[in-house]
Amino acid sequence: MMIKNAMPKFKVVNPKNEECLICAGLNRIYKTDFFQQEMEIPEKFGKGYCRRIIVKPSQEMFIYNGTLYEKIIMRGRQNNPQNWLVFCMGDSIQWLLEGKQQEYVVAGGENYIMNGSQDNHLCIYNPGQFLGLSVQLDSDIITNFIQHMGKEPARTNIFHGSNGAYKRKNSSNVRLILNEMINCRYHEHVKRIYLEGKILELIAVYLDETIFETGALHSRTKLSSSDVKSLHEARRLVDRNLASPPTISKLAKLVCLNEFKLKTGFKELFGMPVHAYIIDKRLELVRLLMEDKKLKVSEAVLMAGYNDASHFAEKFRKKYGINPSACAKRL
Repeated sequence: MMIKNAMPKFKVVNPKNEECLICAGLNRIYKTDFFQQEMEIPEKFGKGYCRRIIVKPSQEMFIYNGTLYEKIIMRGRQNNPQNWLVFCMGDSIQWLLEGKQQEYVVAGGENYIMNGSQDNHLCIYNPGQFLGLSVQLDSDIITNFIQHMGKEPARTNIFHGSNGAYKRKNSSNVRLILNEMINCRYHEHVKRIYLEGKILELIAVYLDETIFETGALHSRTKLSSSDVKSLHEARRLVDRNLASPPTISKLAKLVCLNEFKLKTGFKELFGMPVHAYIIDKRLELVRLLMEDKKLKVSEAVLMAGYNDASHFAEKFRKKYGINPSACAKRL
């Protein structure tokens, strides 16, 4: 299937090797308007693939999944500025905007909103394993996001400021969506529809998490700024100890809140009670362990801290609409 591509072409070169096979392969897939193009990494340099997918004329995504045996440097430039949401799940990615002398590093497990300006981009890939996904963001998404953050729409450069305010960790929910996009089983027209929906889901989850974390919605609550800070710390403690989370009384002491304020504030800020939040995150963790680590259901359930398998299965079906055993078989 071929889609008319209105996006500007992007050309890359290796400043140390004019005949670089990786650059040649990337330039080949950037020259076409096909829905999906893929480049296999030459055996000399590593193994794996880079895949470009034009979801619609104003939006594309890029998947990179492979291993490099040696350091690769590539310089590229695009005609029009574009905003990208970059997710890294392997070794770190490093690039430099040469005109502005701004350097960016996205480590494994992190994501970053990047403004693809018209400066030359110098990308540095060190030897290692790479797994990641980049999604182009529509301008209306950027505008809506900035407005939710209480910023001026014209100040789109807040996304790549040197303070790194918009670099954050990939949540378990985000990782699940990324896995589904990378391992999509559909083809052609159905795949395009599926990915368009998953991109919207990914952006919605990302923006919802970011808005909460940056405090943009705190003005809508009756909680003080110190209470909000303590509640976020409570959520971080729960996230780090899902298999064996602290009791309500212990958690309240750890974040310097009384139990009543912890329970009511947590529900107001995060949309569900502490106990329900733990269950929801455990379910996400189980599914992630099955998809990411290829663990058996019984192994994943134990690692997530579940003791009652039947109770877990019931909650899993309610959240995902499928039995955990059936979900594992699909992987």
